[in-house]
Amino acid sequence: MEYSLPRLTRAWTHLSRQRGGAAGTRGEGETQLEVDRRMVQNRINQLKKELIEVSKHRVVQRAKRERSTVPLAAIVGYTNVGKSSLLNALSGASVFVEDKLFATLDPTTKAISISENKPLIITDTVGFIRKLPHNLVEAFKSTLEEVVVADFIIHILDISNPSVEQHFKTTVALLKELESLDKPTITVFNKIDKFEDSIGRARLKALYPDSIFISVKTGEGIDLLLQKLKDTADRDSLTMHLKIPSEKSELISKIYRLGKVIGIKYENESALISVRMPKIYKKIFTDYSA
Repeated sequence: MEYSLPRLTRAWTHLSRQRGGAAGTRGEGETQLEVDRRMVQNRINQLKKELIEVSKHRVVQRAKRERSTVPLAAIVGYTNVGKSSLLNALSGASVFVEDKLFATLDPTTKAISISENKPLIITDTVGFIRKLPHNLVEAFKSTLEEVVVADFIIHILDISNPSVEQHFKTTVALLKELESLDKPTITVFNKIDKFEDSIGRARLKALYPDSIFISVKTGEGIDLLLQKLKDTADRDSLTMHLKIPSEKSELISKIYRLGKVIGIKYENESALISVRMPKIYKKIFTDYSA
């Protein structure tokens, strides 16, 4: 809408002198131009109000997820590399998929199981592009913020695209702007079913040794990715010594579910628990450190 507003004049130049009249009267083209400008401006104002409401709604959703004990991963990458298709493959969902720029505008969040009793929340995000215009950054702000609160990132690339290395740099640059480069990141090369260059594949594997090569279309490599997701969610574990008061006894079952209990004993109406668990859960139990 903002792009079209200053360009409306050209759309009506063919009517600007079509009708005469008394001095001071306006031609048909000028009248229609003013009407169109008002309609476009009203639409811009309405969309801005809607974006504010969307942002408020996502803040509430995000706060709930941050309080959750379930780890959160964000799928990021250049536009049209298969992010929504990957989410569908991992979750069995039916997220809208289309081969065009910005097919995904609103983040979609799904829960998957990476092992027994170990769920993982995955969020699909809008496709990144090089030199994203400032007004688009504002429009997609609530989407991009999903990356900021994620525990780790799944960076997916289209291996069949000749510009795949430039796309990698573009996404890394945007992650840096979002101050999210320090998060654990899984690099995934998608569409290997369309890429038959074994030398090119070996080169990318050498450049990105921890990367995974998959085809969402054929399912190749998805099992390896699921194992990598589990390893990433579980790694960097730490031992915690917790004191859980009797009125918070529901936390004990949560501790057993999220970690490996080393020892437990009861004294003075409290449970003293030593447990090994991933660092991403530390924030949940910080207030109960013994």
